[in-house]
Amino acid sequence: MFAQYLPNELMLENMILSFLFGVGIFAVFYITYSKVSVSGSFAFTLIMLPPISCLVMLIIRNDLYLSVGMLGALSIIRYRYSMKEAKNLLFVFWAVTMGLACGILQRRTALVAFILIAAVAILIHFVFERKNTAMLAVKTSGSAQEIEKILKKLAITYDVKHTSLDKTSDILYEIKPEKGKKQFDKRLCEKISLLKGVSSVKFIKSN
Repeated sequence: MFAQYLPNELMLENMILSFLFGVGIFAVFYITYSKVSVSGSFAFTLIMLPPISCLVMLIIRNDLYLSVGMLGALSIIRYRYSMKEAKNLLFVFWAVTMGLACGILQRRTALVAFILIAAVAILIHFVFERKNTAMLAVKTSGSAQEIEKILKKLAITYDVKHTSLDKTSDILYEIKPEKGKKQFDKRLCEKISLLKGVSSVKFIKSN
C-alpha cells in the first residue's frame, strides 16, 4: 500500500528519458503534420506531457492513499480544450503513455513501443498522406470570393488562416491540391494576379 522510495539517480534518469521521448514524439508529429505551421503551444504540450506523467507515476508508485488523492484532484479539473484533429489526440495519448511507462520503470518496453509507433506513423504518412501544402498570401481591394472561385476551379482545397480588413484586405490561405493531383497548377498566381483589385500575390511552398 505504501510507496517504495527510489534512488534519486534512478528517478532523474527516468525523467530525462521521458523528456527525450517527448522530443521524439514531437519530431514524429512535425514530420507527419499535414499543414504548414505547427502550433507552438501544442508542440510544448507534447514535449512536456511525458516527463509530467512520469513524475506523477514516480510520486504515486504503490501508495494507495496518494493514488486516490491524485485521482480526486484530477477529477475536479475541467478540461475545455477540444482537439481539432483526431491525430492530435492520438499524439497526446502516446505522450502520456510514454511518461507512464517511464514512471513505472518499464524503460525497455517504452523504448521498443516508441520505435515501433514512430516507424508506423512515419510509414503511414509517406505512403498515404504525404503533405503537399503551401501558403498563398493575397493583397486585394476586391472580393475574396473571386479568389476562392479560382482555387476551386484549379482543384485546390484551401483554409483561410488570416484576414486583415482595411481599405485593402490581406488574406492568407493554406492551400493543398485535391486528391488525385500531386502538384499545384502553375497558372495559380497568374490567374489571381489578373483579378480586379489584386495588388500582390505571394506563393510559399512548404516542402
